[in-house]
Amino acid sequence: MYPLRLAPDWREKQDWGSKDLRPLFGSRDQAIGEVWFTSEENTVTNGPWAGRTLEQLMERHGAALMGTAFRPQALRRRSPGEASQAAAGAPPAYFPLLVKFLFTSAKLSVQVHPGDDYALAHEDGPGKTEMWYILRADPGASIALGLTETLSRDRLAEAARSGEIERYLNWVPMQPGDVVYCPAGTVHSIGPGLALCEIQQNSDLTYRLYDFGRPRPLHVDQAAQVATLCPHPGPLRPAGDSLVSCDQFIVERLHRTGTTTYDSDPARLHLLIFLEGRGALEGEPYHAGDVYLVPASLGSFEWHATETTLALRASVPGE
Repeated sequence: MYPLRLAPDWREKQDWGSKDLRPLFGSRDQAIGEVWFTSEENTVTNGPWAGRTLEQLMERHGAALMGTAFRPQALRRRSPGEASQAAAGAPPAYFPLLVKFLFTSAKLSVQVHPGDDYALAHEDGPGKTEMWYILRADPGASIALGLTETLSRDRLAEAARSGEIERYLNWVPMQPGDVVYCPAGTVHSIGPGLALCEIQQNSDLTYRLYDFGRPRPLHVDQAAQVATLCPHPGPLRPAGDSLVSCDQFIVERLHRTGTTTYDSDPARLHLLIFLEGRGALEGEPYHAGDVYLVPASLGSFEWHATETTLALRASVPGE
């Protein structure tokens, strides 16, 4: 076991992605919207397991990788309306968290994600609760969080179809370091001029209520059925480094300088998401924009920060 650096999966989004990937990756020729790190298909880029996917490592190493508290689930990431392709025999490996970076140049659709109960009953997959850590916010950048007033489900659907929903969206200005907790059911949209880290359940279940005139499929009835109809409390600005703790994930902020000892947790793996600085984990180099998986059975190792480092640590609650 050793710290595993995960390969980025660059995803172009012509409608709303950006060529400006500050503060992590500079600029690119393509409009990148998302960079994925922890889908089952993502690979390791360092050490003896380089080229192996997370799915392969989960199947081979089980609790040594994932932790003694991890309970395998017979789930697959689903998109709305995607047919089940469950195969007979042993359930497939399902990695519980999806880590992304997002970069925006236009508004994303107004959308809602279902919770687990609805998603399992109607989509044969997990629901989606997520959080965002704001890395960059251009002047005026904001995120729509919930509604400005409570609507009935019928009224929400009607407003989505007519476009009136724009006047009900609760746009909240963002600044670097803000934390937004977005539980399943939250009506939301991410505006332009933002770079953020997203930590979520490993799910693609997005019901679009409204898409600002773009000709993409909408899911108004499903969205209205699962939406939380009251206002959202807004972003968190935690004084400490415990950011979000919920049934789906625990996220903390870590600061490191010099050389320290890092202790893995036998009960659960850790994901270290590097936002600033550079250094090495047990000799494996990192810099801003890297994501590492720390296997649960790794034990203690040396973390050497050659530059002051800011990272997020994500893990899954368990026994």
